[in-house]
Amino acid sequence: MSPALADPSVTEKIEYYDVTGRTPQEVRAEIDHLGPVSKVDDKHYAGLTAGHTWWHYTYRKMAQGCGIASVSLRVEINITMPRLIPGPGTPLALSQTFAEYSEKLLAHERGHGKIRIETARRIEESIGRLPFEPSCDALGRTANALGRRMLDDAKQQNIDYDATTRHGRAQGARFP
Repeated sequence: MSPALADPSVTEKIEYYDVTGRTPQEVRAEIDHLGPVSKVDDKHYAGLTAGHTWWHYTYRKMAQGCGIASVSLRVEINITMPRLIPGPGTPLALSQTFAEYSEKLLAHERGHGKIRIETARRIEESIGRLPFEPSCDALGRTANALGRRMLDDAKQQNIDYDATTRHGRAQGARFP
């Protein structure tokens, strides 16, 4: 019998870095200079999604050994995005174009967050279905190794997502 599964607790935080400019090229130059740096490839990007996933489980001891009684996961998603601060010479059209770009970039970054949330759901389900082991220590080692492997797989899913979407450009996140 597997424990009842619930959705992970998810927190999303969006942090902004400010960019300015009177032309699309000036704004792009600021994004390229000020954008967050990815730990994957050490490059600047306009937007970036990072986060953490934590799991907690309780045991149940029975005659056949130690099993998982309950599993819960908590996911924190941290998105870094550019924010245009219009100055006196910033054309309205530039502000509107940037707002459209920002909306599409945020949708792309939230796609990374969805990968993290789906991974958390799979971790929760997988840990919850682990078979009994002779000791709770052994079961805990198995559960944690499984979760870490699944998080490692999610790193590759994010790399593939960026390759497929060309870091959001295929989803319309292009500026200028």
